[in-house]
Amino acid sequence: MIHGGEEKLNNLISAVADGHAECLDGIYEIAGGRMLAVAASVAGKDNAEDILHDSFIKIARFAGKYKKGTNAYAWLTKIVRNTALDFVRSKKARTEVSSEEFYSLSSLDYSPEKRENAIMLETAIAKLEPDEKKVIYYRYYLDLSIRDIAKQMKCGKSSAQRLAERAERKLKNFLDGGTNER
Repeated sequence: MIHGGEEKLNNLISAVADGHAECLDGIYEIAGGRMLAVAASVAGKDNAEDILHDSFIKIARFAGKYKKGTNAYAWLTKIVRNTALDFVRSKKARTEVSSEEFYSLSSLDYSPEKRENAIMLETAIAKLEPDEKKVIYYRYYLDLSIRDIAKQMKCGKSSAQRLAERAERKLKNFLDGGTNER
């Protein structure tokens, strides 16, 4: 069942698909706050407005592909999330990564058990060598392929693969309570 705001969003997205670009304002009024929060959570507050702008361009471009009657909020936030992830990948992949750049995994919003697990993972990542940290960052935070990691690290694909496997083994070993084996 579609609720009031959801129905309005459905109608606004359909109107945008029909060429009524002014309906983007209505989408912003209803869902802009949520969309901005998604962008900020993925790419940081400083980049959120730019990402939201780019997201609205994509919404206008792809409104015709929206299936009326489905979850409009989910469709909109998926566009924002993907736009933010693309932004993060393109910007972060071009910079050097230090251990300080890793996202803080622990949050006061987490349950005690989840926070404890996040702290354990942060501690394990801190024990990795710099190149191992980079490969974990590229692989799991930026979701880059091994080929893209190899390009960023200026090494061969097989070297990047071995480095990723070694870093993953070390993390698993740390998290299982083992020692730093090479």
